[in-house]
Amino acid sequence: MSWDISKSVQHVVRAIVVDGGIEDVIVDGALSVTVPSITDPDIAKVDVTVTGVALGDVVLGVSPTVALPTNCRFQSAYVSATDTVTFVFGSEGGNVTGAAKTFALIVADRT
Repeated sequence: MSWDISKSVQHVVRAIVVDGGIEDVIVDGALSVTVPSITDPDIAKVDVTVTGVALGDVVLGVSPTVALPTNCRFQSAYVSATDTVTFVFGSEGGNVTGAAKTFALIVADRT
């Protein structure tokens, strides 16, 4: 895909959104996620309610806004059902004691 650099930033961003099929962006800067307890060297998933997401939407970015539990590794997040994002965590070098943590999340609404 080539871009017409003679266009304004606003026009280029709009073209990316329209061409990418993005209808809206869902942002939650203070999403509570309960990190599960994990026995090393395993992984665990946790489903989190995020109102407005649906299958076909894409998680663009996710980041913990506080320190994760000791030995915890955040691995991924994806939209798994209507109003549900699944977070995947793993252990690295020891067991993980579960705890509620805050994450920032950005999802491209493509539905």
